[in-house]
Amino acid sequence: MTQFDLSLFNQYLSERKEEPRTKINQELQVSNKSYQLSAADFSELAEERNQLFKEHHLLDFSWENSQALAGFLVTEPLFYKSDYLEHLSICQAIFYYLRGYHPGQITDQEIIDEIQRRYQTYQGDLEMLQGSFEDFPDMEADE
Repeated sequence: MTQFDLSLFNQYLSERKEEPRTKINQELQVSNKSYQLSAADFSELAEERNQLFKEHHLLDFSWENSQALAGFLVTEPLFYKSDYLEHLSICQAIFYYLRGYHPGQITDQEIIDEIQRRYQTYQGDLEMLQGSFEDFPDMEADE
């Protein structure tokens, strides 16, 4: 099964596309961020996400994981929308990399918690964060 039809999946996501963006924007507003995600920003995130699904042979019919990542990043001192989007994109890529690496072995929440823990350990340094998961994808202590 090298190719599968994503049209129904993409239709489902496009029908629900507005809701996750709205929730993320509400969290940004509550956290007094000076920016909001535009439809174009969200479209780009969705396209990156779809590409990650193909790369890691995954399906995810919900935006809950991306919203959880977006939620913890809202509390970080990211002053510009471009920085927020970059950090969210990287965290989303790490999440789906780990989801593909650990199929069914750990929960989504455990992956999100570990991303958040290491993000805070490396104080938002994306290179260190990515490197730590490349070096220690088994979610063991990386001290």
